[in-house]
Amino acid sequence: MDQWEIKANLEAVQRRIIAACRRSKRAPDDVTLIAVTKSVNLSDLEAAFNLGIRHFGENRVQEAAPKIHASDSFKPRPIWHMIGHLQSNKVKPALHLFDVIQSIDSLHLAELIQKSPFPNKPVLLEVNVAWSTLILFPQWPLWPSWPPKKLW
Repeated sequence: MDQWEIKANLEAVQRRIIAACRRSKRAPDDVTLIAVTKSVNLSDLEAAFNLGIRHFGENRVQEAAPKIHASDSFKPRPIWHMIGHLQSNKVKPALHLFDVIQSIDSLHLAELIQKSPFPNKPVLLEVNVAWSTLILFPQWPLWPSWPPKKLW
């Protein structure tokens, strides 16, 4: 993908964000755009950064490492988000690499983070607000998440 195509895509996404913010009476500055870098090469990552993207997301720790290390020289340093399911055996490297973990879907993962050298790492909890659906349709595959009852 060339820089012009990245710029056109970014502008289209920004227009959609602005339109959605108008409809919901929110300020566009309250929205954080996170560019997902799955299957993106380093030159495209740098082009997106040069166009103003400051938040990047990756769903695989091993694929994120070279991208994060390469972006360490960018000024200002980008903010990296771990998105998608985090396996417990990848918690330590994820905590070293990412600035934000967006996919804590079990008490076990939360406890691993709490016991780590990074207990104050920003995280987002995955909450299943439709827990009753699982009671009505128990044949549906369970996706790990926090039932709302466990949070209060």
